Amino acid sequence: MYRYRTFNQHLKEQFGTKIYRVPIDAGFTCPNRDGVRAFGGCTFCDDRGSGAPTINLKLSIQEQLNTQIAHIRKKFKAKKFLAYFQAFSNTYAPEAVLRELYETALAVPDVVGLCIGTRPDCLADNVLDLLAQFNEKTFLWLEVGLQSAFNRTLERINRGHTAEEFFDCIERANKYGLNLATHLIFGLPGESKSEMLESVRQVSSIGLKGIKIHQLCIYRETPLEQEYKQGKLNVFAEEEYIALVGEALELLPADMIIMRLLAEGRKEEILAPQWCFEKTRLNATLEQYLDQHDIRQGRKYHESNLLTV
Repeated sequence: MYRYRTFNQHLKEQFGTKIYRVPIDAGFTCPNRDGVRAFGGCTFCDDRGSGAPTINLKLSIQEQLNTQIAHIRKKFKAKKFLAYFQAFSNTYAPEAVLRELYETALAVPDVVGLCIGTRPDCLADNVLDLLAQFNEKTFLWLEVGLQSAFNRTLERINRGHTAEEFFDCIERANKYGLNLATHLIFGLPGESKSEMLESVRQVSSIGLKGIKIHQLCIYRETPLEQEYKQGKLNVFAEEEYIALVGEALELLPADMIIMRLLAEGRKEEILAPQWCFEKTRLNATLEQYLDQHDIRQGRKYHESNLLTV
């Protein structure tokens, strides 16, 4: 019996084989970086805009995809891939520019779909209409970051949009029939565990197909690094975080796709927590905890809905 429904399971059901996501940087920025909403970006985000360290910024989209696909194909005997527009806000450009970028990615051999990460304030109706057009001809997955459902937290981390904007965006996007996911971060400054779980409750019944949850990591050369070094900010202990994830899983619908539950990284990019550098052990520890406590996704979902009405 599975404890939660993973994105890998979902992709295998869709395509009949394992699908590999290939992260790319298409040269976007964010409205809380360029001054439209704010400057500096989210306080937790480094200068790669949450892009993967494997991305070679000197290469074009096509070259990024071809280079990484060749490596993944050789290492894992992979056959099919998704172009993952990961870094910064990947709908933050004129419609014509977006169309060309997405078409370029889909033209690469064996790319069978798109994953697009963005923000709720970068999804005007004309952009949603464009995404719906691509959704009709290929597999498309849209990830709309939230991080927290509390406006004071969003302001604290210089997010540059409100929770209300996020929920309005999801309501509009649902009308286009898109596959929607969101991101939440546990451990943001000033939030209690009950507030983190309240964010989970609030996103559990708004038409999302998937979710990413991970612990706050202190990336080097970010505003949060200074707060952490000054003792103004703590990070989760491993045991605390895994227990909180277990609670969150039970509040989510049983059919929601869990794209991530742990953030992993490298010592040269992340200052804390130290336990995030052990991916294999962490995943095994999480699975063991879920088994020991008989935790299953969705077990308290209906009860959670009643509490928030």
